[in-house]
Amino acid sequence: MPMRQLQTLLGSTTAGMAGVCEAMTEIARLSPMVIALRTDAAFAAFADPTSASASASAGEPLRMIVEKIDAMAQSSLAATLEAGLTVGRSLTERRLPLDAAFRVATAAMEPIRGRLRDNVRRLAPGRLDATPARD
Repeated sequence: MPMRQLQTLLGSTTAGMAGVCEAMTEIARLSPMVIALRTDAAFAAFADPTSASASASAGEPLRMIVEKIDAMAQSSLAATLEAGLTVGRSLTERRLPLDAAFRVATAAMEPIRGRLRDNVRRLAPGRLDATPARD
């Protein structure tokens, strides 16, 4: 394999690795925020059950469970679709197998990232400027 072609292949693999690292970093950054905001709402509801925020957060425990199951189902579907597309791309493009793995991993993390962004926006309106602009 000529060196120029290898450099091109490694460049796309490096970009794929950067995408996975970016997704993992955002998940690691937003997860504690969502946990803290939900804990804060739960303690507020415990302290004053008649408050308006308490009634709004009454369904929050069920919502946490349902949205985790939904996000995992969406992640599985996204990873499966991306794996299928990768097989199709491998017939027409020359790519390293590691690049395909990075694409599948990034696709699997995207629904989780979206849920975390939505939760931060919903739970902390005006309290945090936690969500960066999307690409």
